[in-house]
Amino acid sequence: MDFIEGGELFRHLVKVRRFPENQARFMIAQVAISLGHLHDQQIVYRDLKPENVLFNKDGYLLLADFGLATKVDKNKLAMSFCGTAEYLSPEMIEGSGHDHTVDWWTLGILLYEMLVGIPPFFHKNKHKMYFLIKEANVTYPVPEKHNIYVSPEAQSLINGLLAKKKDYRLGKNGIKEILSHEFFKDLNIDDLMAKKIEPEYKPEIKEGELKFFNQRLVQTD
Repeated sequence: MDFIEGGELFRHLVKVRRFPENQARFMIAQVAISLGHLHDQQIVYRDLKPENVLFNKDGYLLLADFGLATKVDKNKLAMSFCGTAEYLSPEMIEGSGHDHTVDWWTLGILLYEMLVGIPPFFHKNKHKMYFLIKEANVTYPVPEKHNIYVSPEAQSLINGLLAKKKDYRLGKNGIKEILSHEFFKDLNIDDLMAKKIEPEYKPEIKEGELKFFNQRLVQTD
């Protein structure tokens, strides 16, 4: 496997706390395209989170860790319970069966966290958090109070991705349904795919540096 020097998106998000909307748009589109490609192969990823998105040195992203991915045939449902607590979908918690739309739910959670700095239903009490995931509406910071602004376009996309019922979730009919959303209107997807867009955010990497990775001292004889 290639060595991805930039490390996890998680570490960069901790560093900057929140990404500006134009940077988040550039990154979330890449994640969406990656998930869409997997879905074309009848693969459901099921473990999207900042720790599983890696920064290449060119500023573009890669999806990693397919340990929870599974093949789900069209019009079929997977029944296993898996994923990261803050990113679980209502149907995953309820055990009612999930399909590729579970990945679009996690995409909405990721975009919210990138823009706001915390997942939308986060609570220290896991049972309370599961209740919020199943029952609560998504709320957004008040700009005047929190100094965080989430545009109407971003809110619309997030709300569509975080529809409680998977049959009403944005992306049910495929990746094009998501990329055609007004949130991406100023992003040229063809240029993005061809890596013709210069990323506004790049990890600062010095040769031989491993600061974006957990390191363990290994003693050798």
